[in-house]
Amino acid sequence: MKGEYKEKGSTVYKESLRNLVMRILLDGPMHGYEIMKKIKEVTNNRWKPAAGTLYPLLDQLRQEGLIEVAEIAVSNVRGGRRIVYKLTEKGVQEAARIIKEKARAKFDVIIFYIIDGAIALKNLGMQKEYEEICKIIRQGYERLGDVINEKC
Repeated sequence: MKGEYKEKGSTVYKESLRNLVMRILLDGPMHGYEIMKKIKEVTNNRWKPAAGTLYPLLDQLRQEGLIEVAEIAVSNVRGGRRIVYKLTEKGVQEAARIIKEKARAKFDVIIFYIIDGAIALKNLGMQKEYEEICKIIRQGYERLGDVINEKC
């Protein structure tokens, strides 16, 4: 990543956070705390990046021309102003590229990790676990089908 910001953790973590923040900003402008809350929400509270991680990333995205930073007047906030972040056209295009790339890659991972993993468990004599995983896969497939039919 060009000009990668310095923070503890792996490049994979930083790339994942970067992609998630860009996806979140596709929904519209948000201030930093809203972004942090959304990350916690979409990851079921498993991921809680600190402000010291998020704000350097937002600055990096701004330097790359992927987001804009604006101040808006807000009456119920101390100081009367709030800083919000919004994807630029370049940022929207980059987010679209990432989503397409991830859609392709995730299905390959799902097949290998979950489906082939279940088969490997079955081959090791773990029939009950195999059946439980297959049930989860079928439920997920039905849910995915419902979402696709509703939204695509």
